[in-house]
Amino acid sequence: MLQALRPTRTGISYWARNVVYVDRSIIVLNKPAGLICQGSVEASSENVRVHDARYLSRLTDVKDTFALEDLPYPATTGTLLLARNSSAARQFSQQFQSRVVGKTYLALVRGGEKSFPTRSGEIRDALEFSDGRVSIGESCAAKFAATDWELIASSPVAPLSLLRLTLHTGLKHQLRIHLAHSLHTPILGDNLYARSSISEKIAKITRLPEKRIFLHAAQLTLSRYRKTGPQKHFRLTIGAPIPKDFLAICRDAGIPLDHIYVDGGLSVDGQHVGDVPDLEGRWLRKPLVLRP
Repeated sequence: MLQALRPTRTGISYWARNVVYVDRSIIVLNKPAGLICQGSVEASSENVRVHDARYLSRLTDVKDTFALEDLPYPATTGTLLLARNSSAARQFSQQFQSRVVGKTYLALVRGGEKSFPTRSGEIRDALEFSDGRVSIGESCAAKFAATDWELIASSPVAPLSLLRLTLHTGLKHQLRIHLAHSLHTPILGDNLYARSSISEKIAKITRLPEKRIFLHAAQLTLSRYRKTGPQKHFRLTIGAPIPKDFLAICRDAGIPLDHIYVDGGLSVDGQHVGDVPDLEGRWLRKPLVLRP
């Protein structure tokens, strides 16, 4: 359930740098990737353990800072919605439960253009849960799961593609399972559900961080309401910019990216806006300047 934000004394400065949007009811973070081993390729295992410990500490800190019960899988990135009060928490929790919220993800997947039977499709394979693992299932215990996918682009030099995913149900590891076992194109970095080792062609063209799944919660669309005017209801879309390491792999692989995903931003009923005065809403991120 979505939690109301109750700031504490710790963690505000760090997490404030990751806020992309704020209005009178919500705050949206661009959640950074977890457990990324920074520094050189030759970084020692001790340095890796220290970095992991620091990031886990930050995950705990944001839970305490914003009074959250849980966080998304730490290796994913993107939009993370926080309610600023209990009333907003109840309202948006209801939207999630009734599937009013639109959730769009971007995923780098292992597979070239020929891996896909069409340019887009639907996956409706039910999921089963056993001992913490998730699998495609057909028993009475299996839960309905719905994912739509669209091929945005494929690399001309390696078996790597960029998919846009629409999540209609939000089951644990749904996107990872659907892509790996239904579409047979596992998400780059997903070592849990991939059934084969990564292609040498991918490893040769780019540097792959450890413990990093290239799945990004790119856009979140909510129902919002104006206080006045003939059209009080509108759909607000908040886009979180793609992380730099995601961008770097796309660049190395020759996969083009739309500026909407590179920069993030706001739209109201499909029209790009800078701010949302009806909600006292502000976009807090400058466009990213890409270096050649």
